[in-house]
Amino acid sequence: MSINDASLTSLILSAASEPYVFHSGSSSTTSNVSGFGFEKPIEGNTNDWLTPPTLLEMLGTFDLDPCGCAGMPWRTATTTYFLPEHDGLVELWFGRVWCNPPYGPNVEDWARRMAAHANGIMLIFARTETNTWQQNIFPFADATLFLSGRVHFYRPSGERGKSGTAPSALLAFGQNNVDALRDAGIAGALCLKAEMLLGIKASQF
Repeated sequence: MSINDASLTSLILSAASEPYVFHSGSSSTTSNVSGFGFEKPIEGNTNDWLTPPTLLEMLGTFDLDPCGCAGMPWRTATTTYFLPEHDGLVELWFGRVWCNPPYGPNVEDWARRMAAHANGIMLIFARTETNTWQQNIFPFADATLFLSGRVHFYRPSGERGKSGTAPSALLAFGQNNVDALRDAGIAGALCLKAEMLLGIKASQF
């Protein structure tokens, strides 16, 4: 089933009507199934974990990173939005986008925004059973690269952290980004656009 671009954009802007804030060590009551609110920082009290610079280099140049954090030790894109000056969930997106959203219950909003923009690569945990994946990622991502091994994210200070608490996946939106994943030299399983099937959810058995 296709979704009208204008309707999807309207849905995203409605969901993002309240300013997004980074959460620092705060807990969430969001259901595990609905999104990623149950994720905890890898270590310490921060939800801001940076993408390894080598991984970014392998994916090519990006025009915009809408969810950066202040004081990042390396550039992730030509333009970077970060709070409090810029709220990447509501400001204009342009060009090829890199999106590694912060921990917390707003991952679904970032996924919706990326689906509407349809040009970029997103890095998130491979929590494929969640509504975020089932409703906002699988139907819209043109390809998914399920990574071999777990990503070591970096603190905003540039210090390398321990491996992630879950497997990660790279999502491609747009054929140019599908090609980028295929040609990057990053090990994993590349799966093209998902065919969504209607039926009984596993949780109902």
